Amino acid sequence: MKGNLLTAPSPASAKYWSELANLSNDVKLELISLLSASIRLHIDDDWTESFAGKWQDDRTTEEIIDDIHEARNAKMKEIVL
Repeated sequence: MKGNLLTAPSPASAKYWSELANLSNDVKLELISLLSASIRLHIDDDWTESFAGKWQDDRTTEEIIDDIHEARNAKMKEIVL
């Protein structure tokens, strides 16, 4: 498996790969899962920040909800007809 990498690893990942290369496939998959979860956790924490203060509307929360429901009901009427 050492010679099957598609790209040359960075020095940092090469350092870790030398430690991880001989692990079983099960352990490697578990590590992949843990690393993926840590990335998703970080992404999930930050995604809302980009929207903070962006929405500008004079309607109240209740009016926005009513508009959403009306639009949804109108779409359902189109589907039924």
